Amino acid sequence: MTRMTCQLLSITALALLALAGCGGSSSVSKTSTVTGTVLDINNQPVRDAVVSSKFGSARTSTTGAFILQKQGDGPVEYSAVATRNGVRYSGRTRVWNFKNERTQSANIVIGIEGELGSISGRVEDRNGDLLENASVYAYNGAGSSMRTFSDKNGEYIFRDLPGGLRYTVLAGGLGLRSDTALVDLGLDDARTVNFVVDDPGDPNLQPPTGVSAVSWVSTSDATRSPGTAIERIKRLVDPRYKGSSQVKSRATNSTLVEVDLQWTEQRFGDLFGYGIYRGSGDQGSVSDLDLLPEPLAAYYVDLTPRPRSTYGYAVTTISTRFPDDPTRTESDLSDVVIAKTLDKLDVFTPTQGPLTFRWGNGSAASTFAVFLFEEFPNVEVDPIWDNSSNRASGTSVVYSGPVLEQGKVYYFVVIGFANNDDSRTISQIGSFRMP
Repeated sequence: MTRMTCQLLSITALALLALAGCGGSSSVSKTSTVTGTVLDINNQPVRDAVVSSKFGSARTSTTGAFILQKQGDGPVEYSAVATRNGVRYSGRTRVWNFKNERTQSANIVIGIEGELGSISGRVEDRNGDLLENASVYAYNGAGSSMRTFSDKNGEYIFRDLPGGLRYTVLAGGLGLRSDTALVDLGLDDARTVNFVVDDPGDPNLQPPTGVSAVSWVSTSDATRSPGTAIERIKRLVDPRYKGSSQVKSRATNSTLVEVDLQWTEQRFGDLFGYGIYRGSGDQGSVSDLDLLPEPLAAYYVDLTPRPRSTYGYAVTTISTRFPDDPTRTESDLSDVVIAKTLDKLDVFTPTQGPLTFRWGNGSAASTFAVFLFEEFPNVEVDPIWDNSSNRASGTSVVYSGPVLEQGKVYYFVVIGFANNDDSRTISQIGSFRMP
């Protein structure tokens, strides 16, 4: 089978050894780049939030994404602040940066100030020695984990965690058998949880099961909050969709192609994360793509595919002894799953008498669902009509819902499906005024 290449190990695994308590010192050089997404407690992206570190700040895009360049090496704390209807929201996370490298998935979950809580404690080994730079993760069941690190006294803290949620908190890293706790964090609450980690074991690694791949193609809307609207629509189509935690900034009207991978979560003390493999075509041949240091979640988004393409994906399980003896610290490949991407779906102004929704035929989708909204479809707006139970197979569908109000502006979006609904394309958000 294909294993993680030496080049990937030098970039990823060796760098991550520092997170397991091997030390490593911060540098004054500012060559790192950090990207991520700001989310609310419902895993919805937050636009126009201010993300800051001591090396600079940036605002999130309409998809909640941010990019910060010229960041310092070593552990850096990032905070996010946003105001909605006069209410202030905030949150924070920590990231370990490496010289000349890009750190992705630096997610920050924000909650209402005054309701935020904290989880803190210490990390030590079984001999009672306090561990510096151990990785500590907090996961609330959506997307990927938030992360922090223990200091020279073995102490860690998650500040500004949204309250009213249950977190799985894990301390560990490469070279350590992790320790885990469940924490119910109340509103404006502070909890203390200490961890005792052990020497790594030699588990019999099994490849991930239940691997699935769903592709999405979407376009930015040129008027209002396209990212939030698209995320909302994706959840209407598929409640399993967890959001694109790895979305990068993109220009208005550009096309975003993503493949979302999910698999059955694994929980054991020697789990470090997963190897992500990809190949072109449907022949089942794959090679290494990325190393995902995530012991709690089982979700990955690939933002590098192209429209109208076919890819094979597989995932491996990686233990905390990786990369020592790769044949024992990385499992065999999972079953290969095939993802086929569609193309951009163009919509046209609806015609009247009767009201008919229309779209182009160049997306490669085979069936189509229309969702109609009374307001621009943001996080909390539900459709007033859709034909998802009786999809169209051509390039138009006649409206069959309740009587619409004259002079009122309505919004709609068309979603195309193919390949047993595992391939999806979302149109730009259209609007029309009833005559």
